[in-house]
Amino acid sequence: MDPGFRSRLIAAVILIAVVCSIFSASPVTGFHLENRDGNGTEAALAEALVLQQSTKLRDEFMENTTVYIDSKNELFKQPDAPGNMNGLYIPEENAIYIRSDRDAARADEVFVQQVGYRVYHTMGFNESTVFPTLDVNPDSYLGHLDLPSGEEREAALFADAFMLYHVSPELLKKDAPEVYTYMDLLVESGGDRATVDDLYMHRQSG
Repeated sequence: MDPGFRSRLIAAVILIAVVCSIFSASPVTGFHLENRDGNGTEAALAEALVLQQSTKLRDEFMENTTVYIDSKNELFKQPDAPGNMNGLYIPEENAIYIRSDRDAARADEVFVQQVGYRVYHTMGFNESTVFPTLDVNPDSYLGHLDLPSGEEREAALFADAFMLYHVSPELLKKDAPEVYTYMDLLVESGGDRATVDDLYMHRQSG
C-alpha cells in the first residue's frame, strides 16, 4: 500500500473515532465498548475499527458483550497466554479484551475472531457433531494455524473461520469450502449449534 495513502486512511479512521467517541455503545442490546488505552493514535484506531466492525455482525453474536481496549491488562501477562495474543474472550465475564499497542490496524480482525470464540462457547458449538468433521486443507490458511490440541483446537479453528468469513470470505471459500458453507449457514440463520448442524446436514443430503 502506498505510504501516503495509508497515512491518509489512518488519519480518516482516527477522525471517525473522534467523531464517534461519544457513542461508545452499539445499538445491539447490552453491547458496550470501553477504551482503557486512552486517546493515542493506536488506541483511537483500534476503537474506530472495532466500532465499525460491530455494525457488520449479527446482533445475536454480540448481545450483552463488553469489549475492552486494554493493552496493559494482566490477562495478557499470564503465563499461559500466548505471546502473540492480541485479543482474549473471557467467558466468565462475557467480555472481550483487545490490545491496541500491537498491530492496532488489525483490531477489527481480532475483534471478530474473539466474537467467534464467544459464539462457539455461548451458542453450543462446542457440542457440534458436524463442525469437527469438516475438511480443512493442510496447505490452507486455517491449515497453517498454530492451534492447540483437543477442544481448544476446535474453538480456535472455529474462531478463525468465523473471522475469515467476515473479513476475507473469498479466501475461506477457496481454502475450506465446507467450513465456508457451515459459517454461511450460521451467519444467515443466526442460529445455535443444533440449528446450524441440522441445516448443514440437510443441505448435504439434499
